[in-house]
Amino acid sequence: MHLSPHLPRRGLFVATVVATVTLATACGSPQPEAVGSARLTTLADTERTSQLTYDFGDTAYAPPGLGGKRTELRASVTYPRQLGSEKHPLVLMLHGWGTATCQTGDQPVRAKSWPCGKDARPADNYLGYSYLAEALAEKGYVVVSVSANGIQAQEKNEGHVARAALLDKHLEMWQQLSEGKGPLAELKQFTGRVDLGRVGTMGHSRGGGGVLAQALDSHKPPAGVTIRGTLAFAPAMNGIDPAKERITRVPVSVVVGTCDAMWEKTVVPGAEQHDLPGANHNFFNTVWTPGTGPAFATDDVAVEKRNRPGGRCETTNGTGTVRQLTPAEQRKAALDLTTAFFAEHLG
Repeated sequence: MHLSPHLPRRGLFVATVVATVTLATACGSPQPEAVGSARLTTLADTERTSQLTYDFGDTAYAPPGLGGKRTELRASVTYPRQLGSEKHPLVLMLHGWGTATCQTGDQPVRAKSWPCGKDARPADNYLGYSYLAEALAEKGYVVVSVSANGIQAQEKNEGHVARAALLDKHLEMWQQLSEGKGPLAELKQFTGRVDLGRVGTMGHSRGGGGVLAQALDSHKPPAGVTIRGTLAFAPAMNGIDPAKERITRVPVSVVVGTCDAMWEKTVVPGAEQHDLPGANHNFFNTVWTPGTGPAFATDDVAVEKRNRPGGRCETTNGTGTVRQLTPAEQRKAALDLTTAFFAEHLG
């Protein structure tokens, strides 16, 4: 499937759920979780897919690994327009440490606290993989892209723990929804239509570290959920000790661009690794990419001044210089790798 470098914007329709829900305490959370209402935002359909977001607010969840601080419970859901009567595999996506946590207009704010301050709003880091989500939804997957700006703003040494717990919390809500219960019960179209025995995860940058932390043998997944494949783009392994940890129960694939100026080579336990010639760090996420993201989006190779004549970049794996991929080329490569990986492991 080919996607245009400039992704189409959908029309926006907003519906707010007025039902009050209580979120259950999970994963040894140091504080009780918030009581509140989910705001549902529905986007106009494409020919074959639909999309919505659910949002419980910026302080709905206090995950372990964040010292009692709270983060958001917010995600974008992309799914087949016609769900039919069968059950669909579920894929969760998680972004990394974006160019900004918050923004005021088109100006970045690297927040050190959360929520965002006056006149600022959270950056849309979690929407940067919509091109992957739409391609997977066209193939029959339900895709949930999770926002983790609150972790980005407040993390110290255990951000990977907080990210894994955040993914687990969303999976718990989807497990409840599969039975028509829980905080997401208003999304009735998914009840009985999502297969929690065929779950895949994809993470990028520190989000890649989060999905790897969730895949570790030492991490217990939520009840009723089976993760069958984990794909990590340039994962930041902050806090994960490969000498002590193992991944043997979940197939894992790691993809790293050879012109990635932000990724430090490290061993990922139990993973197969693929180098992507000419790819940088940011272009996997459209919000971090000049031309599709805000004005502060960057080409990390250019920032690190590693450009060479003729659009070439010096590789980080010692293979010399290669032509840097354009954003569209890098997204196409990521799309091919992502769809092939989940086709193999989720069926």
